[in-house]
Amino acid sequence: MMSFGVLTLNLWNISEPLEARYAALETGLQQLRPEIVCLQEADRDPKSGQRQSELVAKMCGHAHVTDSNGLAIVCSSPVIRSTSASLPEFPGDFPRQGLSAELLIDGRPLLVTNTHLAYPPEMIQERKRQAEVLLAAIKHNRSAGRPIAQVLCGDFNDTPDSPAVRAVLDSEEEFQDVFAEYSPDSPGITYACHNKYVDPVWTVDERIDYIFASRDLVIKDCSVVFDGNNGFDLASDHFGVFCDLAFR
Repeated sequence: MMSFGVLTLNLWNISEPLEARYAALETGLQQLRPEIVCLQEADRDPKSGQRQSELVAKMCGHAHVTDSNGLAIVCSSPVIRSTSASLPEFPGDFPRQGLSAELLIDGRPLLVTNTHLAYPPEMIQERKRQAEVLLAAIKHNRSAGRPIAQVLCGDFNDTPDSPAVRAVLDSEEEFQDVFAEYSPDSPGITYACHNKYVDPVWTVDERIDYIFASRDLVIKDCSVVFDGNNGFDLASDHFGVFCDLAFR
């Protein structure tokens, strides 16, 4: 059974120290060798003028990049089609969307969706609404309901017990929270006070970055990465989440 690696990471756009963060990112990517990378807050590199998604693709040796408004899906497999869906907008936040790409992995279709939900922490019901609209777009993307394996990644800016995450887990897509399934006793923190890139006024450690997978995918491995442990240096104000999945 061939497995494939998926990484999700909020790249923290072009915040300094950029060179040090790129170095940490490249070293970690060479260690992980993910087939699929979902990035949030991907910007344009100020020095080279290149899109950060292209730089990450180069680091991975991947030929395929789909990006839109700060979201990117970088992959080793061909993209059959891609779509983006606008999510509800709220005063005090940026426009948000979901980006989906249908890939062929080992000849089998996989629908990958990447998103970044509303930021101010108090926007709990707003993020739930965004998640509901995103799930409706995913359902529509499955081309008239044909069965297709799915991965949903992103920075949800919300905790595992939040209405937005519950909406994902309770949806008819039957997503599983990959990290929670693989390590049910671990908090899996992805946004932490001890991360030197996190604003010092931040006082809580939270798990807000996720990989969800449909139940026709088997979880072989899942871990928090780029967290200063296991040879992974910090690459962002977020830690990343990496998993190995296989078709059932």
